[in-house]
Amino acid sequence: MTHRSRSGGPLKKHGGKKQQTHTRKLHHPPPLRSETPPLPVPDNLPLPPAEGPFNPPDSELLALIHRALHSTLSSDEFQPTIQKIKGLLYDKKWLEVFCGPEGLLESYAGRWVPSRAACFRELMGQLVGEVFDGEGSVDQELGKLSLEDESDEDEEGAEEEGQEEVMKDKEESGKVDKEASGNASPAEKPAHHILSLGGGAGSELLAISALIRSTLLTRPRAHPSWTWTGIDIGNWHNVLKKLEGVVRMDWEITEDMLEVEYVKGDLMASIKPAVAKEGEIKDGDGEIIKGIASGPIDLKGLLTRKSPALITLFFTLAELLTQSRPLTLSLLATLTAQCKPGTLFLIADSASDISEFAIGAEGRKWPAWMVVDAVLTGKGKGWEKVRGEDSRWFRFEEGVGAGWACKLENTRYWYRLYRRM
Repeated sequence: MTHRSRSGGPLKKHGGKKQQTHTRKLHHPPPLRSETPPLPVPDNLPLPPAEGPFNPPDSELLALIHRALHSTLSSDEFQPTIQKIKGLLYDKKWLEVFCGPEGLLESYAGRWVPSRAACFRELMGQLVGEVFDGEGSVDQELGKLSLEDESDEDEEGAEEEGQEEVMKDKEESGKVDKEASGNASPAEKPAHHILSLGGGAGSELLAISALIRSTLLTRPRAHPSWTWTGIDIGNWHNVLKKLEGVVRMDWEITEDMLEVEYVKGDLMASIKPAVAKEGEIKDGDGEIIKGIASGPIDLKGLLTRKSPALITLFFTLAELLTQSRPLTLSLLATLTAQCKPGTLFLIADSASDISEFAIGAEGRKWPAWMVVDAVLTGKGKGWEKVRGEDSRWFRFEEGVGAGWACKLENTRYWYRLYRRM
């Protein structure tokens, strides 16, 4: 028996409809249920808690700083000077602090360097430890930060790889024997260069020295050598000299292990020397500060003369952006143009509202890390983001720094690690 369709079309059979329904189900099967949620983006994963205790511990780091700056920390003028510095920083008068007299700079170091040196040591130790311990390559260490799965090799490839490993084992055995005999010359050791922009106060130098000290304790013979160059606008020479002196004496880090260089100059003037008249420079609010030298430096020469394995920009980016956003972006462009592929660029700054900037006609505020992500990463920008957190805390363990001349506060910061493509 047949029936005519409701629209008056041709006759059709009952069985046809069932057949179409069955075919439609085959072409559109129900989606499979996912038993596991999707993994988060690897570069946004928070770092795990630092594995402790550190060697040397934070208490030893603070004791070293105290010996270097003892005369300032024990002075009756220390507390009043700190209050003066806090007022200038609150008003964003950064250049009046960092281009100030030696006593002001040393007081600043006594207050802010201890917590930041320990913070930077923890951050660099977890992110770029290969720059300091010398095991494997930096690329191998960074590969551990990702969550990408590796495919298995076929049997022929595995066999060839096994033969190569045998040859490598023989070569490594020869190297170990040579190092154990003490015949390895300094020229055969790899040299890692670290460039710290805004590193005059000494926090970066101390953090790097602590990581090197840890390497020397675990690998007294088989370790690389290091060079560190700090660039800043102030007269930090004496502060750095005092810190370097106790590092070399207490931690036995010789000059052939770590070469230290400080370059005094204005990063902004290096990008555009005519930014201010001679003897004048703009502070954070645009006010002209007279009597402050703002000589440019040969940044391109520094980047090419010693190609850095790591560049750091710690607690300086917000100050640069406040002084001049166009010149700060030009500075980042210069780094992009001059850095070799594989160069690591680690940025950290305060996670407070001091790192927020109004952009556009509407004046909407954007965090500094979002601005830097947009400038450095993306198609054709030259850098890839390896890891980053928008908010992270550093805290001393209970009791550490309890007897300091002033309260050592915890630090909330954001960081980004980029790699040059």
